[in-house]
Amino acid sequence: MIELPEWAVPNAATPALVDAGGVMRSPLNTAALRVNRLGSHYLAALAFPPFEPEQGRIVVSRLIRAQRLGLRVPYPLFVDQGQPGAPLVDGAGQSGLSLTLRGLSPGYTAREGYWLSIVDPTGQHYLHNVAGDAVADADGRMILSLSEMLRVPFENGAAVHLAAPMIEGLVDGDKRAWNLAVNRTTSIEFTVEETR
Repeated sequence: MIELPEWAVPNAATPALVDAGGVMRSPLNTAALRVNRLGSHYLAALAFPPFEPEQGRIVVSRLIRAQRLGLRVPYPLFVDQGQPGAPLVDGAGQSGLSLTLRGLSPGYTAREGYWLSIVDPTGQHYLHNVAGDAVADADGRMILSLSEMLRVPFENGAAVHLAAPMIEGLVDGDKRAWNLAVNRTTSIEFTVEETR
């Protein structure tokens, strides 16, 4: 899995939910039925400010390799999500729309709309959105409501990134392009989509 250098920070992002469900409609035009399926995930189209030649060289090289190996980047946050402590999944085999955590700073509040990523045993991050406010109790435990269903049954003790969530997956498309300007800067835009 390829990661960009810490100084490669996007100046614009267009995240999106890729919905695994759908709406079933009757051929007789009766009521529609919403079908929710496991597997909804996220993608993010990222744009970066122009890089100087040395920086552009490094980012282009990593992006070329990410086409083959995948890419992990910090999910762009416009709000400080606080200091959550060291959250971990509390109990194996969780599923559905809630996640039980431990290891949080007592009193930490996860707000509706916060983002988090959960790490599986292979090191892959899964991005999720918090559906409602939750406060860690005196033991540092909380139950979070999620906006989309958990996609895998994470292990007990799996790391959870609330302060700096990551989005990880494939770089979209079958070609990579970058702009080389007359002023010797390199402009780059790409989309990363979660694979699971």
